[in-house]
Amino acid sequence: MSRVHFLADPHFGHRNILKYRTQFKSIGEHDNYIVERWNNAIGKNDTVYLLGDAAFTMESLEIIRSLRGQKILIRGNHDTLNAAYYLWVFKDVLGSISYKNTWLSHIPIHPSEIRRKILNIHGHTHHKKIDDPMYFSVCCEQIDYRPIAWSEILKRTDNEVSW
Repeated sequence: MSRVHFLADPHFGHRNILKYRTQFKSIGEHDNYIVERWNNAIGKNDTVYLLGDAAFTMESLEIIRSLRGQKILIRGNHDTLNAAYYLWVFKDVLGSISYKNTWLSHIPIHPSEIRRKILNIHGHTHHKKIDDPMYFSVCCEQIDYRPIAWSEILKRTDNEVSW
């Protein structure tokens, strides 16, 4: 059975991320840690929505290519390579999209931009958490550096919206 998962801000190949993720001694250690956690959580038929800041170099795209599952990229502010390169690795490359009565985005959507109260699954904020039940961060730092299953998000959100 295939499942859907979410993860944001892996920053593969981004050496400057080590200034904030000080538990890692090198970008290689950082990347390998996320790869191991990803591949332990994801099956070959699973789908992972990667909500931005995925890869900074062609070499880091190779890392993503090696990860299990079908991958869909919601572009983030650091995903600056040409879209054609991302399409080499990802099944699709998108901006913010609707998914089962939620909004998937890299940067949290401002409340005035959402017509009704629905959950916004997002990245970008890293360690910072938005104190509002309508926002759910899937930044690596907030979900233990491993993709989180849709079913787990539903358990954690306690949302009254009909999924």
